[in-house]
Amino acid sequence: MDKFPSSPGKLGLGGELRPADLLRKKALGAHPGGPPLAPPASVGLGTLGEDDENAGGEAAPPTSLGNIPPGVFSTPKHRAPVALGSWQSYWDKREEVNLPSRGGTFNLYVAGNEGPVVMCVHGGGYSGLTWSLVAKRLKDKYRVVAPDMRGHGLTSTDKDTDFSKETMSEDIIAIWEHMFGGDSGGGGAPGSCAASVSTAVSPQAAGDAGGAPLAAATSSPQAPPATAGAAAGVKADGPPAGILVGHSMGGGLAVWAAAAKRIRRLEGVVVIDVVEGTALAALPHMMNVLAGRPASFPSLEEAVAWAVRSGMSRNKEAAAVSMPSQLVQQGGAEAGPGGGGRPQWVWRTPLALSRPFWEGWYTGLSEAFLQLSCPKALLLAGTDRLDRALTIGQMQGKFQLILMPTAGHAIHEDEPERAAEHLLGFLRRFRVGEPPLQFPRAPSGVRPVLPVVAGPVLGVSTDAKVSLTGQK
Repeated sequence: MDKFPSSPGKLGLGGELRPADLLRKKALGAHPGGPPLAPPASVGLGTLGEDDENAGGEAAPPTSLGNIPPGVFSTPKHRAPVALGSWQSYWDKREEVNLPSRGGTFNLYVAGNEGPVVMCVHGGGYSGLTWSLVAKRLKDKYRVVAPDMRGHGLTSTDKDTDFSKETMSEDIIAIWEHMFGGDSGGGGAPGSCAASVSTAVSPQAAGDAGGAPLAAATSSPQAPPATAGAAAGVKADGPPAGILVGHSMGGGLAVWAAAAKRIRRLEGVVVIDVVEGTALAALPHMMNVLAGRPASFPSLEEAVAWAVRSGMSRNKEAAAVSMPSQLVQQGGAEAGPGGGGRPQWVWRTPLALSRPFWEGWYTGLSEAFLQLSCPKALLLAGTDRLDRALTIGQMQGKFQLILMPTAGHAIHEDEPERAAEHLLGFLRRFRVGEPPLQFPRAPSGVRPVLPVVAGPVLGVSTDAKVSLTGQK
């Protein structure tokens, strides 16, 4: 008996096509009124390609299948190349900040010119460009600053492999003080951040940014090079208010930087998908995770495709602008045996060298987060990531818990619209950068009006009721 019905228009009950039959018709290219299909043979079948890739390929060798619609077993066509993103589409400028006290030059991406500051700290292995899609949605009302931490992106220091929480949290404080007030208003010890003037980067220097997306001019035509303070819009009345936002490793560093209490006018901390208990439990498996990544990629496009395919980033647009900054080109035409090798793109940050510091990033993090006096929020992909301390703290209302269960670990890349909405809600809810609410007061000499008791007053004598209401 044939496995496929001879009348495609009469499948299922009542003359309607069942979903399985519709899928079969789509795969085989059947159409109403067409000739009957012969049962499949046991040999000679190719592999069916994806639905959108069947057209345009070379036909498979003839088989004894009978009248098979052309193109059914054709070789899938080659995937279209991934379009790489450009950082200029999301950020207003890129700055290099020379901090002699921190031993190097830090690369920063800046978006927005007015409003409170939102400093975003990336996770391990990422760069400041991981915040690109979120920054594009915040920059109309806020100033978004995303630094490349030491050992990441285009930042260069004399100790690029010093990933300790003490060193990296001090880097955050130094960058904030340099950008938004320096020694005069940073709240730290005098002279703790002896920074030089930030410089605009030349197009030639931008060529080392890890590919085409970063190879253009580093300042927009409307934004000429600015000096320290002026670049951040620091006014004479003091540094602006702001919040720290950190993802994974960056979330821990944001907490440690805030706990130092040296960032003046820090009015909030938002931590994205990192919890002490879960992070410490996952550390024994992290080396296996790193070993499972490809050691190199033949092109940036292949790297972006892998990032989306592996789930490292579930958003193709975010991966197209973030992934290239995590890689650096190595080798050339003379590489490989016989001198015929091709250049490869390898990981820029040696995350395996950060292993001695992993435990220090997260030990004591939950208590340090709960003890922060400023408003705070924890953005997670699921409640299963909460440890005991945070579960109790959340029940006591010590922080705002935000859940995004449909996102992966890189929440801000996977769902940037919703992540930006939650950040905007946090900034508005706690009135970051806004003056405190003013409650009306009675003019001097006017006696305050006491409320009149309405309804029965239990446990109060009749005389007391008369004195309260002023009536007999």
